[in-house]
Amino acid sequence: MNTASADLSRREMYAEIHKLCAANSFTNWRILLQEYATYAVLVAICLATYHWIKPPGPWIETPGWSKWSILPVYLLTVLAIGLWTQNRLSCLVHEASHFLLFKNRLLNDVAANLLVCFPFFAKISNYRAGHWGHHRHVNDPENDPDLKRLGKHQAREFPVSKLRFLWEYLFLQMLPHKAYSYLKGRAEYIAFVKGPKLKSEKNQPLKQPWMFLLRAGYYLTLVVVLTRFEWWPYYILFWIVPMVTVYPAALFIREIAHHGNYPDNGDYTNSRVYEGYRFERAVFFPFGEWNHVLHHMFPTIPHHRLRRAHQTMMRFGPYRDNVVICDGFFFKGPLSSEYPIVLDVLAHRSHTYLRQDNKADHKLEEIRSDNPQDSGDRKLDTVGLLPGES
Repeated sequence: MNTASADLSRREMYAEIHKLCAANSFTNWRILLQEYATYAVLVAICLATYHWIKPPGPWIETPGWSKWSILPVYLLTVLAIGLWTQNRLSCLVHEASHFLLFKNRLLNDVAANLLVCFPFFAKISNYRAGHWGHHRHVNDPENDPDLKRLGKHQAREFPVSKLRFLWEYLFLQMLPHKAYSYLKGRAEYIAFVKGPKLKSEKNQPLKQPWMFLLRAGYYLTLVVVLTRFEWWPYYILFWIVPMVTVYPAALFIREIAHHGNYPDNGDYTNSRVYEGYRFERAVFFPFGEWNHVLHHMFPTIPHHRLRRAHQTMMRFGPYRDNVVICDGFFFKGPLSSEYPIVLDVLAHRSHTYLRQDNKADHKLEEIRSDNPQDSGDRKLDTVGLLPGES
């Protein structure tokens, strides 16, 4: 409801949002099972197709088929794994960094490491350190670790035409040197932490000795299993190849959508809301990534409650009047023509789609905290949230 009579006061808005700021212990178990099951189906379809073309035993091709007929199927499988499985699992890394994967913090970090970090050679504590720095200095070119990392990887020259974006920011990103550049920069704070570190360990429920044992045990088990069952070729073909080609391109274009060509670092304008068709949103903005504005305002809202939070905030005038809503990434969705797609936003001057431009007050200072480690350890007078990609 957008009528003035239905508008919420600031106090009422905080009260409604506060009700949504709690993780649960069930939703993400179902999601993790669903994502890994999808991955298993993708691999199984590709392998079944291969064995149909090449039956077991001596090389006997199915009549009318060449052994190279599997190549298009394999390439589509790599594309699907990178865009869907790996891309979506990486969004759960982001969820876990805010202690929203599971309600219990120790379970949150153990499960996050085993299921969505170690498979990408990362650690949740390292990602948390860099990501909280991004929240603390969002869109600050001197201090935002994400902007600094992405700036080294690819010059941010906006506005950029749609064709140039597709060429430079999408297709070229899958070339080996660009994929290496992106993954190297990302590894510096999700695997090795070259960037800012948290000032204390109080928000790291899994202490370093236990983290070392967990990590060593994971990779030792992985090597033993792959060697014992002779699965190394499958691991390389169906995990490593997507991870060094399609996966970095998918992450990069989402990070650009979140904070590329931003007008300022205001609470309503440091990012955007992404609607559009459900499938495109599920690929490029899964698990709450579709509303990056609210995530920066209220980072303790779990992804599965962001839709309700958005509906609540649309009854709060300053949010409704200032937030930019994109109706799709590459393809125009079902909303009216006044809503741009992401490519439109990146192709025009940064303030083009702001309805109130620079005259609006885009700040909600009272929801901010000077220390991102306060999240979960104390409640602010308003909602008790982290200060306001990936």
